[in-house]
Amino acid sequence: MKAERRLPDRRDPRRSVAALSILVVVLVMIGGCSSAPPTRSVISTGQDRLRTFTVISEMNGDPVVCPAFGLEHPVVGTLRGDSAAPVEPIWLEGANGRRLSVVWPGGFAVRFDPAAALVNERGVVVAHAGDAVTLGQVRPDEHTGTFEDPYVASGIVFDGCYPYIA
Repeated sequence: MKAERRLPDRRDPRRSVAALSILVVVLVMIGGCSSAPPTRSVISTGQDRLRTFTVISEMNGDPVVCPAFGLEHPVVGTLRGDSAAPVEPIWLEGANGRRLSVVWPGGFAVRFDPAAALVNERGVVVAHAGDAVTLGQVRPDEHTGTFEDPYVASGIVFDGCYPYIA
């Protein structure tokens, strides 16, 4: 006697539950990849090794704006750069000669032509090596300015508004 081969019943409730479970997982994954604006800034390193932060321009549908004030004692330094530097290609040098690490707004980049130049998100050079740079809304006592605890060039920087949300 020949054994009958039975095809699975497409109306089997176990198959429906499995298919529904897969659908739910896919929908959750798609929802997690939505284009909702970030709720906090993220620091990342670009191909040029420049560290930048995500600029948050909107929170819960409301625009985030930069305050219109300047600090009495902001972070000030001279822009320096070296394409062969092992850690970061561009930094500020304090009045005492100390190297100050800075995380720049998203979209900023560094170019060497041949000296270091800092470029904003529109491709405009905002500072060259040797230029004095004032981060007017960055307090020197909020961070140490080391690579591990850098200053964050947020607020009004080079005539642009770059909100940072921790």
